[in-house]
Amino acid sequence: MTVIVPRTCTEITKNEKHRNSEAVSQPLEAFRSVPAYVLLGDPGAGKTTAFGTECCNMKDGHYISARDFLTFGVSNRPECQGKTLFIDGLDEVRAGKPDVRVPFDEIRKRLDELGKPRFRLSCREADWLGENDRKNLEDISPDNSVVMLRLDPLTVSDAISILKTHPEIEDASAFIEKARQVGIDGLLENPQSLIMLAASVTGANDWPQRRLEVFELASRAMAREHNEEHSIADQAIIEGALANPDQLLDAAGRLCALMLISGAAGFAFRRGQENADYPAWDRCEYEHPEYLKSALSTKLFKADSEGHFVPVHRHVAEFLGARHLYWGICGGSNRNSRNGLPARRVIALLTGEDGMVVSELRGLSAWLAAHCAQARRELMSRDPTGVGLYGDIKGFSLEEKRELLVALKHHISGLDNIYQASPAFAELATPEMEPALREILKDPNPAKEYQEFVDFVLCVLGYGDQLPGLSDVLFEIVCDENRLPWVNRSALIAFIHNCPESDEKVRKLKCLLEDIEKKTITDSENEMLGKVLSLLYPKLLTPAEIWDYLQTSRSHVIGGTYEQFWQHELLERSSDDQVVELLDNLVDRLPDLYTAFENRHAGDLILALLARGLATHGDITTAGRLYDWLGVGCPDLDYQLTFFNYTETNIRTWIEQRPDVYKAIVLEGLNRGEDSDDFWSHAFDVERRLYHATRPADYGLWSLIQAVALADTNPRIAEYLWEQAIDAHRYQRNNE
Repeated sequence: MTVIVPRTCTEITKNEKHRNSEAVSQPLEAFRSVPAYVLLGDPGAGKTTAFGTECCNMKDGHYISARDFLTFGVSNRPECQGKTLFIDGLDEVRAGKPDVRVPFDEIRKRLDELGKPRFRLSCREADWLGENDRKNLEDISPDNSVVMLRLDPLTVSDAISILKTHPEIEDASAFIEKARQVGIDGLLENPQSLIMLAASVTGANDWPQRRLEVFELASRAMAREHNEEHSIADQAIIEGALANPDQLLDAAGRLCALMLISGAAGFAFRRGQENADYPAWDRCEYEHPEYLKSALSTKLFKADSEGHFVPVHRHVAEFLGARHLYWGICGGSNRNSRNGLPARRVIALLTGEDGMVVSELRGLSAWLAAHCAQARRELMSRDPTGVGLYGDIKGFSLEEKRELLVALKHHISGLDNIYQASPAFAELATPEMEPALREILKDPNPAKEYQEFVDFVLCVLGYGDQLPGLSDVLFEIVCDENRLPWVNRSALIAFIHNCPESDEKVRKLKCLLEDIEKKTITDSENEMLGKVLSLLYPKLLTPAEIWDYLQTSRSHVIGGTYEQFWQHELLERSSDDQVVELLDNLVDRLPDLYTAFENRHAGDLILALLARGLATHGDITTAGRLYDWLGVGCPDLDYQLTFFNYTETNIRTWIEQRPDVYKAIVLEGLNRGEDSDDFWSHAFDVERRLYHATRPADYGLWSLIQAVALADTNPRIAEYLWEQAIDAHRYQRNNE
């Protein structure tokens, strides 16, 4: 059984390499009204599944692969007319093409012929040509704009939902914790890798330590299982018994390598079914052709209704293809390099005229680097970013990791999104790499390109092994005004990750807060401030102290760490008693914070705090305290309720359900304003603190009794209550 988890994505701005991007993660369904968008993601990220789900949830949705969209003319596809098209797999039609712009332009041409319909297009991020592709696609968009989206990684809850469907995994949470312990928890964020990890550990005594081992074990498991959905004759399955798993994997790798390098989509089982995209499998030269046929009958491949076979996933095909190429370099099953192919000859198959790895073969190249030490250095020099993003660098030697860092420095522009890319390179942050990393961090080179590289290294340090020895230099970068702002922020995250928990760490972070407050350290968007507040509250910053850091003037990033702290984390991390303390301290600080509360993030927070304080302590506190609390969310404030717009109703309902509290608040407020120079304005303020709650049924009679009782001692209050009694009488009469 499979489970479809709702996916989220992040909008990509035109310049969003760094952590100060204003993009906010949202459900993919939030973009259904957008005329055109492109969905980017890593191999196995779930783009096809996400498209299928979205298409099914739209009345006018029509799913079609990019290959079919190009293969069949528009006139032959009337089902595409007047639809929102989900065109899946631009990267697959670009694979192996001398000019990757040609299939892209053909897609644009067909969209234009269809009258510029609404569309969605998916592509691997490595195969998307950035702003050039976006600008060209905008020309055929219904509104001349294209929204760029990146599929977010799976959350822990997503991973648990998927693992619960696996019949042999009894405890999904324990599975995730074990993956973290062995250092391969990054595989949990990718649906394909997660599924393969689950398959690889089933029945295994030892957990794999590397991505390469995960793919090897999972591929072996799939090679042992025949796919009942395949339309291959029974004889093929019988022949499959002749091949052992190693032979089947190599045969499958042969097919995958040829498919990827040639740009084919898959294989036809019979020659009568073949075409330019699907050549017959028996055209593939191999010393044991019967093994090729057997490999197609396993779960390493899947079949369609037309008798065509494709790998179960492109990422699996890249792994198997690289595995086969590696065996070829090593001299086949005997692993005799003297009889094998020269590594340079194999690499030549993967590179273009410029000597760089062809974009569509970066995954194949990366896995070859993971497998083959003979080809590793050459591939690192040609595509260092691809080697880390799509392969497995954990098995690299110390010298190879150093060389990879040097190569990355010269190819840093290839990392279009440093923050997204850095987890894949976490194996560069290991104890033996500390001297090389320190040398990079200590270099004061002010050039923007070098600072980009330092930022990448800092991001990697936020994911790798904890390296306490780098704590001092990391904190120096945090406070270094000569660094770019996003470098300071990345250094802070790296410092928090690498510095052991200690009093000294707390002291440094509190000093940083003070320096940000005094503006001796620049934090123009409050991102460092938000990160430190999130780390220290409530254990090391009390509810009484936290209000000192609510900014009243400086701007902040929408959806950034500062806004996230005030909108969500403060309330979530506070106990019921801490909420009361927050409200009490807020009452004392209110006049100084009016400006801050006009901001959306603060206004929503105050109402949420008030609602929770009333729900947990309202029935056991005094009228005076309630009166003060009710004042923090309304007097002299003029903001529009947004995220917590339902909380005002909750507050009003809480008051309406307590008639005695309503009356006590009225008396408390009137007594406080008795000596005011403007008593009637104060009385109006009392009404505002009641949040327009419906008056108690006996409010008119109660007001009259109170007016008579206070006529001699508190004439102004008595007059006000007398008018309240009259208003209540008129209201009752008008509604009878």
